Amino acid sequence: MHNAFITARTLRIRVGGLSAALLVTAPLVLSTTACDLGLPAGRAPHVEGNFLDMADQPKLKPQRSDIFGSRATGMMEAPVGSVAIDETPYPFTQAQATEAGLALINPLPHSPEVLAHGKFVFENVCITCHGPRGAGNGTLTLLFPKPPSLMTQRVRDWPDGEIFHRPMRGQGSMPSHARQLDTRDIWSVVHYIRQMQSEEPVAPAVAPAAAATAGGRS
Repeated sequence: MHNAFITARTLRIRVGGLSAALLVTAPLVLSTTACDLGLPAGRAPHVEGNFLDMADQPKLKPQRSDIFGSRATGMMEAPVGSVAIDETPYPFTQAQATEAGLALINPLPHSPEVLAHGKFVFENVCITCHGPRGAGNGTLTLLFPKPPSLMTQRVRDWPDGEIFHRPMRGQGSMPSHARQLDTRDIWSVVHYIRQMQSEEPVAPAVAPAAAATAGGRS
């Protein structure tokens, strides 16, 4: 509330049933010093005297330096070990492909809908390296190591959980796809790979030297 000035106004008062008019000719200054503090707050405080805005008080603000000096910015990070709601952390490390294969079972049915979704994901994510039929002849192999064929007997003998584990954790030069694909996507791709394995001939085994050149992606 700012200082208020009232000039030449008629003030009417009523005393004991009588009404009288009082003309105020001199300026009347209403001084409100209690409202005129205007304390500095934040990076750009108000310059005029007024109440502190509710949004302009000592507290953490996004992308502003921490007023307590313990962090470089007011942006809050999730505590170490915290898990988002409805998220189940993947329990296996990259080196635990065998354990994943023994523990994980594909929860999706081998249905036309699941196969169609697996085909869609494979042709939009996996095809660039693994090729249209999983032979390891995708377009990126012109620049990066060629992955072994998904049609080898070795991959055919993997449990579904071990195939699922590879895109979840990555292997060799193939990074993890867990940020791009959810578990339904990957399990659908497993079904689609199994479908292709039933239609394609068994590919020759990869020689050890070729596997090493491919970054251990077999």
